[in-house]
Amino acid sequence: MTIQKNDNKYIYVIVGQNIRRIRKERKLTQLQLAEMIQYSEGTIANIENSSFQTFSLEFLYILAKKLNISMSEFFNGINLPIVNNSTDSNSSKH
Repeated sequence: MTIQKNDNKYIYVIVGQNIRRIRKERKLTQLQLAEMIQYSEGTIANIENSSFQTFSLEFLYILAKKLNISMSEFFNGINLPIVNNSTDSNSSKH
């Protein structure tokens, strides 16, 4: 499925891709990140894989605080094409 920029879900895809990028830059697994912010690994996987329909600003705020980054980092590349990253070698099978 391709998400267009005019689709309401576009922002969630961009943010999910940035969370994945930042997590990998920090050499964290989805489980480690989930434990750090006290959310489930499944939540992180769903957000990164664009399976999550919505998440809160509070979630992004908590994540930014724990990673010691600006919330604006999650919105980098807002005008770039979406890359399909539907699999993650760091995620565990359920």
